[in-house]
Parts: sequence; structure tokens; C-alpha cells
Amino acid sequence: MHNAVMELILAFHLGKRGRVWAGARICALLALPLCLPAGVRISQYQKTYWAVEQGLPHSYVTAIAHAPEGYLLVGTYEGLARFDGREFRPLDSKPSLRLGETWTSALLLSRDGSLWVGTFEGTLARLREGKAMEVHATGGSIFALAEDGEGAVWASSRSGVRRWKAGRLQPVAGVSAPLESAWNVLAAAADGAMWVADASGLKCWRQGGVSTVVRNGGASGDVLAVLRRQAGGVWVGTTRGLYRLEGAAQPLVEMPGVQGPVTSLLEESGGTLWAGSWGHGLYRWSTEGVARWAGQDGLPDDHIRTLAEDSEGNLWIGMRSGGLGRWKEPRIVPYGTPEGLSGNYAATVAEDGAGNLWLGTWRGGLYRRRDGVFAKQPTPTPEPEFAVRAMAFDRQGGVWLGNWEGVFELRAGVYRRYAKEADAPYGRVSALQFDRQGGLWIGTADRGLFYFAEGRPGGRWQVMMEGATISALLGDSRGRMWVGTNRGLAYFEGGELRRAQGLGEALIEALFEDSKQRVWASTSGGELLVEGERRVVLGRQAGLPAHALYRVLEDDGGTFWVSSPRGILQLPGGPLEAVLSGKRKTLEVVRHGQDDGMRTIECHGLSQPAGWKARDGSLWFPTARGFVRVWRMDERRPLPPPKVEILETRTEAMSLPAGAEVTLAAGARNLEIVYTAFRLTNQEKVQFRYRMLDYDPDWVEAGNARSARYNQLPPGRRRFEVQARDAGGEWGPVAALRFVQTPRFYQTWWFLALMAALSVGVVWGGYRWRLHTVRGRFAAVREERNRIGREWHDTLVAGFSAISLQIEAAMARLEEQPERSFEILDVTKKMVHHYRAEARRVIWDLRDSRQEGEPLAAALEHALRRVTERREMGGRVQVEGTPVEQGMEVEHNLLRICQEAMSNAARHGAPSKIDVTLAYRADSIEVSVEDDGNGFDYAAAAADQTGHFGLAVMEERARRLGGRLEIESRPGSGTIVRAVVPIRAGTRK
Repeated sequence: MHNAVMELILAFHLGKRGRVWAGARICALLALPLCLPAGVRISQYQKTYWAVEQGLPHSYVTAIAHAPEGYLLVGTYEGLARFDGREFRPLDSKPSLRLGETWTSALLLSRDGSLWVGTFEGTLARLREGKAMEVHATGGSIFALAEDGEGAVWASSRSGVRRWKAGRLQPVAGVSAPLESAWNVLAAAADGAMWVADASGLKCWRQGGVSTVVRNGGASGDVLAVLRRQAGGVWVGTTRGLYRLEGAAQPLVEMPGVQGPVTSLLEESGGTLWAGSWGHGLYRWSTEGVARWAGQDGLPDDHIRTLAEDSEGNLWIGMRSGGLGRWKEPRIVPYGTPEGLSGNYAATVAEDGAGNLWLGTWRGGLYRRRDGVFAKQPTPTPEPEFAVRAMAFDRQGGVWLGNWEGVFELRAGVYRRYAKEADAPYGRVSALQFDRQGGLWIGTADRGLFYFAEGRPGGRWQVMMEGATISALLGDSRGRMWVGTNRGLAYFEGGELRRAQGLGEALIEALFEDSKQRVWASTSGGELLVEGERRVVLGRQAGLPAHALYRVLEDDGGTFWVSSPRGILQLPGGPLEAVLSGKRKTLEVVRHGQDDGMRTIECHGLSQPAGWKARDGSLWFPTARGFVRVWRMDERRPLPPPKVEILETRTEAMSLPAGAEVTLAAGARNLEIVYTAFRLTNQEKVQFRYRMLDYDPDWVEAGNARSARYNQLPPGRRRFEVQARDAGGEWGPVAALRFVQTPRFYQTWWFLALMAALSVGVVWGGYRWRLHTVRGRFAAVREERNRIGREWHDTLVAGFSAISLQIEAAMARLEEQPERSFEILDVTKKMVHHYRAEARRVIWDLRDSRQEGEPLAAALEHALRRVTERREMGGRVQVEGTPVEQGMEVEHNLLRICQEAMSNAARHGAPSKIDVTLAYRADSIEVSVEDDGNGFDYAAAAADQTGHFGLAVMEERARRLGGRLEIESRPGSGTIVRAVVPIRAGTRK
């Protein structure tokens, strides 16, 4: 009311336009309920829906139950399904029952672990560990199932009410079938009684009989639903609304605000009552009043058939055509226009010294929160024109706001404006900060930083960093003033401005000091600078996303939270500290968004401060669709780590359900192990890891993937293990599966033994072959040595002997016939020259010997090339007939005859070409060397025994092979040397 009076006073100073605006503001302040409840409103629940499009068997959901194993059982018009929070799978334990395709109308999990299933066809089945234990026919559609204190199971059907105990299903006398629109009509009382709604009304059954408590058709209408109250008695839903009944002898008490028909009821463990209506949506009744959520609010269907609560605290809604709904208290609670704010675009949030949380918006008002209650505050200019760009508090409790129009001080409900002039130097405010001495720092857009030592604009001021855009300010516990700009980070210490290294000229979005006195700077480029004992810059290499990062906050548990344009990032403290100390390379980053309660993932850092930690430990951030509050850790019920179940294994050739052990066929490839985790609250944030013992060296981090793949396993027995956890949480229990990989025949022990024996045999054979090869080479070397010996003996030794005889003859005639001695010595000299040349040739033949296995024709070509290349002569080798292998000795001597003939022609005949012909006849081999040189008189040379010793050697080689040497030559007509040897038995090539 005080605010309304202030508006009226201001109106007279603002003229006509101001009076109109102020009048509207006064009416709004008087009419608007300014207080929002501290608890979670029905609009703030995080809501998710599944229909046929999301895998639900049918969009008419008639029964819901939470199995102890962790999955949700969902009965629909077209069968029963198992839901792990992500995927629906048909539940059909016995094909003849057709539970996966039959209308499931009722479900019950009894205390002995059995699952009771009632169908619209009237079948009542009891399942245990996935197997059908017994099946009963009730003769009519089953509406409800319940278990009494004695462990007996009740079934209400169109043909009446029956009670199962000790294997017998018997009708219950005194009660009849319910109304056609009454489905949740059984409730077991704490004292052993059973509340039953039938066609006549509400009845109470005890061992002594049945009594009618409420009759249908009265002022309360017809009874459609009944639920046991935690405080005693029952809740009753009727065609006219919701009622409370505290005992069989007590009257119905109406619970106002709930419109009938009420067809389903659920009381949460905290005492909140949910009532589902047929045509009016869902109601929540609590000590804070009645709230309703219907089709106009976003509910897919106003016709509610069933309600259930799981062990994780989620509310499940089964609708006639809207499918399955899940409501949960969000980890991050939104506050926006559905909760009473005038505008959605949140800007700043900060807490003053008295514990009041102030929340500023862009053209949506200013709010103060205390003790969980929001109160709207006046704005210095019309609300649609006022945007909160910066916020700070002085020591006296004054609230300071800044924007493009200047600086505003709010004290005792009255605003004072500074920098009214359009050209005011400290206009266009982007950040405000009071230091420990009470001085006021004002950061501006493109005008630099201003400092007012007296804590209020006016008088003397100091201008620093002129022309810079100041994006953030922070006074730390050491007395330093940190300044974030559009070109990097700086700080003032001892009156001196210093640049902070590590971020370059990045735009600084926000500044923060944590509980360890480390200063954090977040940037538009997605980096975090942490300034403490050591400076660390965290970016993509540390696992941060590649987009802007805004406000950093730390909760009471040491976990850090960072707002961004793609949601709020959670950085668990343990991995973060390990990265900062250098013991780890990457962070654990958990991203929170709409699945966690946010109405949009778009946070921003346009205003300062863009986030705050309140005294109660909760964290607040502005978004593009209101503010969000992150719950304190102790405000959330801790959930145990999710349990994992291995569903099936697949290979290229088969698909097998998971069991204790799976045997894989020999050669099985592309093994896929499919698993899931039972987490109904936030399935997308469940993380997995797995390993195959004795195969994987360590755990394989699988993220959110729900299968493990192996190309091919080695033969033998192995154990597969998989675990799950909530993002950033502890790992849950291990689910294991044993595999037996059958070996191929060549992987068996006997095959390996056979291969080992064969390998030994191959090695031995190789050794013997090698030994044979070495011996053959040794024999060849020995033969070559013998051949060389023969060469020396047949030529050089014989020649040296002849020379010796010649010398002796010359000495004998030296005194008697000196002229004859000179003739003998002249011949001897020629013999010395000849055999010296022969010795060189033998040595040359050793150096350029024929390669092993080289054909005779190729050896002739090599020999001819060595002769002709050095003398620029032509020549060729021609082969006639089919070559026949003749052994090393024959081919070697033929080669030497040709070499001698080619050498003689080159040295004495001065030819222009030398041609060699190798002819294989029927019974002989003929080689001829023909040149076009000077020729010689062969008859005279043959008669002259004092020279031409090479001719004698060639003739000797030919005769040794059983052949002959023919020479055709005359002076000036060239020479033909032909050797003909008989052919030996050989192999035609």
C-alpha cells in the first residue's frame, strides 16, 4: 500500500502521461496478488508426455504400476508394456495370454513379489519372475485390483467382486459390480478392512460382513474412486467432487475446489493429494490450497483414468487419449509469467545485506523475494520502458540500478536518478560495484570506468580505461577490483592497473570469487580463467562446449554451475579440482535444460550480475523466459544409482535373450550386447560404462549409448560387466553376463598341436633342403676350383714347362750355335707374352665368371659385350635350333673357345663387327665366331710352331669334348672360328 501512495505522489510531478501511467500502476498494485508460494507450483512441475508417436502401445492408458526391479508397467488399450524411462517393450510372458496386445485394465504388485494383471476381457493372471503362475477367468471386465492385510488379492469386475487366497478365487458376498465409469474402487484399510465402491455406493468389508457407508445418488453424487488416507480413513471421488471420510461411522467431508467426476486419486508420501477428473483435468490439493492443470494449460487430455507414483517421486498420469504423462519436481525450478511475473525476459538477480533477493527484468518489473515470497517493487520509469542492466547494494541497504538512461538509487521506497543528461559521462551503465571502502565503481558501454570514492555519483570522480566497454566488475577478498572488458581482463591493485594474462582480448561475460578465494572469469569464446595459486585457462581441450559461458556460481557442496546460451552446466567439484591441480585433463560436464525444469535453455549475460547464490544455498539465474532456481542439494531426495539390466545379445546370425550364460557359435561376428538402466526421472542423463574381462584393458565409457559392440571375441569363457550412473553421480551395481565363444576348428587344441607338429616337420625339411643347397654350392665351388686347376695345368703350367724346355735348349746351344740360341730365345719371349696374356684371361674369367644357372647364349652375349663395348665394335649372338642343357663342363669350354676367338679377333684383326652363332643340331652343338677383320694365313700359322699358342689351346678344348675346331681365314677376308662338339643326352628347353 505504501508503494501505491508513492505512485500517486509521483503522478503529480509527471504530468498527464505520468498520471495515467501511475493510475494504472496503483490499480495493478492493489489488485495483483503479490505473493507467490515458496513451494513448487503446479505450473513449475517438469512435464513430459508419451503417446503412440513416442512408442506407447496405445494412447489410452488404463493402469500404471512401478515394479521393484525399477521399470514402469503401463497397461493400455492394446496391451501391457514395460518402460525403462526411454523405451517401451511389450510384456508377454505367456504367448497364449496375449498380454502384449490385450487391453490391460488393472495392475497390482503384491507383497510376495507377484504381478497381478487384469484385462478388459475378464482374465486375471498372476506372474512371477516373468512366468505365468496361474490364470483365472472372472467372467467380466476387471476394473480394479487390491491386496488386503491378509495377503488376499481382490478383483472388482463387471461380474462382481472376487477374492483370491491360498490358490482359490471366490466371490465376495454383499458387494456387486461397480458403475461403468468407476475404475479405482478398491482400497485396503490399515486395520484389515477393505473399502469397496459398487453400483449402490461405498461399502466397508470386514471379516464379520459388509456395511454400506455412503449410498449413491445423494448430495455427494455417485462414488467413482476410493483411496486410503495416510492419516486414516479414505479419500472418496464422486461424480460431484472430492470428499474425505475419516471412518465408517463418520460423514463425508467435501474438499472444495475440485470439480467432479473424480475418477482417480493419489496421495503422495508428503501428503499432497492428486485428483484426476473425467473432463476437467488434474487437481492438486495441499495445505497451500487447490491448483488445477487442464487442457488450456498444456495437458494433452482432460480425462484422467489412473494415477501412480514411483519410488523416485515422479507422478504418472494415464489419460483416455493423451497417453502417459510424467510430472516431476524439477531440479531447476522456473519462475516466470505463469507464476505471476509481468515479463519473461529476466535480467539480473542479487541479494542485499538483509537477505532479500532482488530480481530485475527487461521491461517486466522489479521483484523482491524474502522468506519464499515474491513482492513486486516500483520502477523509476514506466515498467514497459525500464530495463535493469546492472544492480548493486550499498552498506546502508540502498538498491542501485543502472541502465542506458543512467544510475538509479532506491532508498526507503523512493528513487533518485543520476546522470539524467543524455551526454552524461557515466551514462549507458553496464556494471555497478561497491568496494570495501564504500566507493562506487560504474562501468559503462564504450565510455570507460568511473570511480566515486564517496559512494555516490556527483562531485569529484576518477575516469579510468577511457573508451573501453566495461562488461563486469568484482571486488575480491584481497581488495583487488577486477574489471572485465570487451578486450580482456584487468584488475586494480594498490592503485595500479594490471592486465591479467591468459585470455587475450576476449569479451569477459562475468566475474566470480569462489570459496577458496579464486577469481573466475568467463568469456564469450567459451573459456574460463581461474586465478588462484596458479592461473588455469579451461576451454574445449578440458571438455567445455564451444559457445559462450556466462555466470559462474559455486554451491555448498563445492560443485560449480555455469549459465550459457545452451543451458546450465554443472561441473562436479572432484573432477574440477583434479583438472585445476593438473592431475586430470578433462572435466565432467553435466548439461541441464528443459528436461530438468527450465522453460528455455537460453540464459544470458547481458546484465550484471547474471546469477546469484542466495543465503539458503539455492542458485538463481536469469533466462529468456524468467528466472530459474537450482535447488540446494539437501532439498532433493537422493536417488540410488540406477540399476542396469542386460536385455539381449545379437550377432550376424542370431538374437538371444540375455541369461546367465550365452554360448556363441564358432566364428560369430558383430556381437552386440543390449542393456538399459531403470531411471524414470531423467533417462537421458544416465551414463554407462562396460568392459569384457580378459579382453578390454579397462572400462569403456559409453556415454548414453545402450549397447556394446565387439567385432569378434577370441575363443574361451569371458565375463561382460556394465554399470550405470546419473551424470556426475556414483556408479551403480554391476550387471554381468558370461559368454562362451566356441572356437573354430583351427582354434582347437588338437589343431594347434597338429600345426605345431607340421611346423616342426617344415622346419626339419627346410633344414635338410638348406643343407642340400649348401652342399650343392660347395660341390659347385669345388668343381670350379678343379676347373681352375685344370685351366692352370692345361695352359699355364704346360706353357711354363714349354718355356723351361726352350730356355734349356737355348742354353745348350749358346756356345756351339749362338744364332740358334737367339732364335730359341725369341720364340721363348713370344711364349712368355702369350702365357702372360693367358694368365690375365684366366684371372679376368674368375672376376667376370658366368653367373650360376645362366644359359650359354646369355653368357656368350655378356662375353661379346665386354669385348665390343671397349672397342666401339658391333656384334650379335644368334641361336639356332632348340637349346639343350649340356652340363657345366661342356658349356664352360665352349664359352672359353668363343672368348679366345673373340679376343684374338679384337686384338689382331681390327674388325668392325664380331658375330657369334650358337647352333643346336640333331647330334651336335656348333659355335662359330666370325669377324670382318684383316684375317690371316691359317696354313702358315699352323705350320709355324713359334707363335699362335691360343689356337693350340682352343683345339685342345675341342678335342677334350670329343669335337673338333675348324678355322677359315685368309688375309683381308676376316676369320671364322668354328667348334663342333657332339651333343650329349640332355633336356630340350
